[in-house]
Amino acid sequence: MSTAFKKRTLFSGVLIASTLTTMAYAEQPKQGFTVTPSIGYYNTDDDRQAGNDTSYSVGVGYQTNSPLALEAVYLHSNANKRGRDNDLDQYRVDGLYSLPEYTKTNLTPYLAAGIGITDVDGDSNNLLVNAGGGVKYAINNDVNLRADFRLVKDIEDNYLDNVTSVGVQYSFGMPNPK
Repeated sequence: MSTAFKKRTLFSGVLIASTLTTMAYAEQPKQGFTVTPSIGYYNTDDDRQAGNDTSYSVGVGYQTNSPLALEAVYLHSNANKRGRDNDLDQYRVDGLYSLPEYTKTNLTPYLAAGIGITDVDGDSNNLLVNAGGGVKYAINNDVNLRADFRLVKDIEDNYLDNVTSVGVQYSFGMPNPK
């Protein structure tokens, strides 16, 4: 297990623990459709014959009038290793659960989990599960900055990857009634 992976895992644990112990309840997220373009870093398992590289993703989702949201995500990374370009594509369906937001700072932590497939160089379509979380910072009622960390488990080949990303979430819907 790499040092960077251990640091990210520790950071994620501290972030989740601190948000759970210091948050106060506030209003529910805005109901409606969301679009979230993101950029990040895809860190592959050391046993996988692919490298670590920048990743790009776009998510299209729906926020219910509860803390639950559903999101379809496409992610791409070149995953270069030793001069070999490995195209890594992921197609996922994720569920997100928004925890109560910080009332004074507009931060909303969330937990996420989902399923999908990973395609490396068009050779294989392996089943994956992912879990993680992040935090959203509300710029206004329609736009959030979003930071996300996920562990991605390739079920068929037994790899454990992780992806860290930042993005902008745009919400299209009606404001919550007061």
